[in-house]
Amino acid sequence: MSGTATSNLINLQSLIDLSAALNASDDDVFILNTALLSVMGKLRTFKACAVIPDSSKEGFWKCTTTKGMKLPETAFALAFEPDESGAVPNPQDYPIFAEYGVELCQSVRSSSDSDAGYLALLCFGANLAKLPYTDEERQYISLVGSITANALLNARNIRSLRETGSYLERKNQLLTTLFEVNREFTALLQKEEILKFLTLRLMGQLAVSRFSVLIKGQDGSVDFDIPVNRLKITPEEVHALISDYKEHGEQALERCSEIMRDCVLAAPMKTQNETKGLLLVGEKMNKQPFTAEERNFLEALGGTAMTALENARLFHEELEKKRLEDELNLARTIQKGLLPQELPPIDGFDITGMSVSSKQIGGDYYDVIPLGNEEWMLVIADVSGKGTPAALLMANTQAALRALAPLHLPLPSMVSRINDLLYANTSSDKFVTFFCGKLNSRERTFTFCNAGHNPPLVLRADGTLERLTEGGLILGIMETLMPYEEKTMSFECGDILLCYTDGVSEALNLQHEEFTEERLEASLAACANESALAIVETITRDVQTHAGSAPQSDDITMLVLRCGTIN
Repeated sequence: MSGTATSNLINLQSLIDLSAALNASDDDVFILNTALLSVMGKLRTFKACAVIPDSSKEGFWKCTTTKGMKLPETAFALAFEPDESGAVPNPQDYPIFAEYGVELCQSVRSSSDSDAGYLALLCFGANLAKLPYTDEERQYISLVGSITANALLNARNIRSLRETGSYLERKNQLLTTLFEVNREFTALLQKEEILKFLTLRLMGQLAVSRFSVLIKGQDGSVDFDIPVNRLKITPEEVHALISDYKEHGEQALERCSEIMRDCVLAAPMKTQNETKGLLLVGEKMNKQPFTAEERNFLEALGGTAMTALENARLFHEELEKKRLEDELNLARTIQKGLLPQELPPIDGFDITGMSVSSKQIGGDYYDVIPLGNEEWMLVIADVSGKGTPAALLMANTQAALRALAPLHLPLPSMVSRINDLLYANTSSDKFVTFFCGKLNSRERTFTFCNAGHNPPLVLRADGTLERLTEGGLILGIMETLMPYEEKTMSFECGDILLCYTDGVSEALNLQHEEFTEERLEASLAACANESALAIVETITRDVQTHAGSAPQSDDITMLVLRCGTIN
């Protein structure tokens, strides 16, 4: 699928609707069928099926739902080692899948430690465009797999309660209530709302007004948060219960009253067969003991609430991811707008600039500003940090430069004003390395000022190399106390000026070795007789060859000026 088609693939509202639809049923076939149709509609594939473990034959599976894909009607053997995520690594490695055109499998599982935790496998054929599934498409299928697993587990819980064989009116009422609660929980996406709803259900169905909820932290620690503590349990009591629970498991919950004076019943809050919380309740308001059905209801209610809390967490994480992606897109737009779309031609000179963004947004900037009277301002800069703040700071730098350049101020005066402006309006951890120079194309002179930037290189026609270092401090770290310096030099035919940012010289390979200024100088010397564009292309290629398959860690920006043109 194209980038445009997949950009809106993960739609939070559609996932909420899917979750509500799946959790509204206790029919496994309906749940699997609906999950398949949802993915097929999004991914534009006409072939899919769902297979489930055969309870009568270990290691065997059977097809329960098909959409345009016909697997054997009888049970078939399927032995595989699940990876950490629980998905089949490659369907093409399994003849049964390869034979029937399965391109991708997604596990629907209740645990991550054994094959017994697999509830089903969602299998999909090729999409309409015959293109490989993208990472975003796989992420969407993974989310659908998690939602389907929760729905199947909820359906299993409901069926388990129904199969107890009790036809008492109270039990039927609890079952109906649990079904309604399950649907109502899926519509809640705020932790506070879920806990408030849990409070109302405990009071309305079990006549319990005092309870506490312990939830395991999301940072991987073994500590538990206490978002609700109507039992007023102490940290010491929580520590004693958790220690006992770690050692003895759910047997510890049966003696919770021995550890917590006001707690008479405790139930694990599970999701996908993993205990992620504990629900502790005090005695009923009518002082009556809890029945077996009410104990089962409490455990099911705790599990449903925990599932809702997990779903809410996943949705909010996805929202945060989308927010960050939007911020990066905004930063990319800002950064792209800073760079010139086309450099103006300069008589007697060949000039080219380029900037290749890294995955993270930085603040590299280059520019060529006409000043009139055959004069031109050449600029290259790099702002500290990444993301939108860096792009905005560079936008401010560009705005100040564009406002001051036409005033024809001496370079030290202009750079000082930009420095003082940035210092007065940015925090101490934000700064800009900056290099600018005035080129007189008629006289072939170049007056420059370097404010802490990587020294541009001047390769003379006779092969000698110069570094342009004169200037002063980086912009924005302190107000101007010592005046900036400038220096004037002359260009001869064949001389080359190379301005660059540290993303060039500090580009890393897989061994974390930098490209270095020495390699940059050698690369420049090797293409000294080429055009400005060819020089940029050669250096870029050399940097990429050095980096190999290592990810680009910073923007790569260059501005090349050659005196005299290449015929």
